[in-house]
Amino acid sequence: MSPILAAVIALLLWITTVWRAVRVWRKGVDRTLWWTFFGLAVMMTLRLPAGRVLDQWTGITDLSYLLKHLFGGVLSSATLLAFLRGVSGQSPKGRQARTLRVVIPLVTAVIMTALFLAELQPYETNKIFRDPTARWALVAYTVVFLGYLSSSLVGGIRVCWRWSGGSDSHSLGWGLRIIGGGLAAGVAYCITRIAAIVTRVTGDGVFRGDVDDYVSTYLLMAALLMIVTGSSLPAAVKLRAWHAERTTLLRLRPLWRELTDATPSVRLNPMTSCAAERLDPRHVHSRLYRRTIEIRDAALSLSDYAPLYLREEAMHHVQSHGLFGTQAATAAEACWLAVARHSKLAGVSPAEHLEHQPAGGGTDLTTEITALTQLSDAYHSELVREFADEFRHDDQMEPQA
Repeated sequence: MSPILAAVIALLLWITTVWRAVRVWRKGVDRTLWWTFFGLAVMMTLRLPAGRVLDQWTGITDLSYLLKHLFGGVLSSATLLAFLRGVSGQSPKGRQARTLRVVIPLVTAVIMTALFLAELQPYETNKIFRDPTARWALVAYTVVFLGYLSSSLVGGIRVCWRWSGGSDSHSLGWGLRIIGGGLAAGVAYCITRIAAIVTRVTGDGVFRGDVDDYVSTYLLMAALLMIVTGSSLPAAVKLRAWHAERTTLLRLRPLWRELTDATPSVRLNPMTSCAAERLDPRHVHSRLYRRTIEIRDAALSLSDYAPLYLREEAMHHVQSHGLFGTQAATAAEACWLAVARHSKLAGVSPAEHLEHQPAGGGTDLTTEITALTQLSDAYHSELVREFADEFRHDDQMEPQA
């Protein structure tokens, strides 16, 4: 396997581990998936030159061989299965079931460690096959390890394929399917490795040369990539939603700033710079929700400075430019809002007994955002600027006494 590809996969696993650590360790949510990625990250790191450095530093030959199996095989498979059962509602009930969930992987790890220390030392892996006792100890080690791993992966596959279709979340359903595919690749890896070790002890192996090593390695890499992708898919969907809301938040900022400059009382929080808002990734959804409220409150306040004749002139203006229906109503509202804002800042007295009738508006946050985005685009258009320039005259409204 290419060292570069192995390093990239290890880096992706560590990034995922660190990213999830910030969330799970601070908020105290379920940490089983974090332990899965931690174990996989350690395993991939030990496959790099770091594993050889560890062996040399400790003086224990092939210690990295044992550790990558304990972390990447036993720990990760046990915690991934626990996570999948948890999200699907199939977590075993009762104290005995929870105890077995811990005892079985622990016993597996103890047996593996005992076989490794008793019979597989001080040989390097490629020299074990020269010693008959060590050869069969390696077979026992492999069967115990990969037997446990494959049984855990099969259990995970059953959970994934059973619950992927019944998930209420589209992204979670596809994520479980992809994880299930990765687990299937992991089972194929286990079968390939067991076959390779057993046939190598009794003969020349399944394939000539190192072909079986290449096949099993790429099956392992495929499994890791699919598990990372599937488990990250729901988070990726949330990240895309966060990015869309952040884009809309910044897009509405110019309209919000202009309208609330004339009606500062509608602002819940003090004005911040555009740069500070761009650099703040927190609470985007609540900030966007608040922004839509403040834009509508500002428009309601400014409607007192938009008498009926001004609104009629605004509608006539936009219709003369070929706009009709909702598009015309939105553009007309943008026109009189621009004039009303100027009148408010100029100190003109508000008209009496006026009711604000918005051109559009949504029944929920999504449709409201769409309506305000259209209003913002219209407000900053040349059509609205032309209308505002025509009506910015002192004789249009009575000055404030």
